Amino acid sequence: MLVAEVERGEMSLLGKLFGKTGDKAPTPQEAIQRLTETEEMLQKKSDFLEKKIETEIATARKNGTKNKRGR
Repeated sequence: MLVAEVERGEMSLLGKLFGKTGDKAPTPQEAIQRLTETEEMLQKKSDFLEKKIETEIATARKNGTKNKRGR
């Protein structure tokens, strides 16, 4: 079973310990491009989550005064 796991690539720990062959490091230009794309994606996620938080806070404030249960 261990051999089958190694053949399917499920033993990535061994690859990390001993290094993988054939993987080339990206060029500086490719690395910069990838980081720029990642930064843009994270900014979009951040904007979306901030907007969602504002919506939820507004909903909570709106419903917060209505749910007093007879007090």
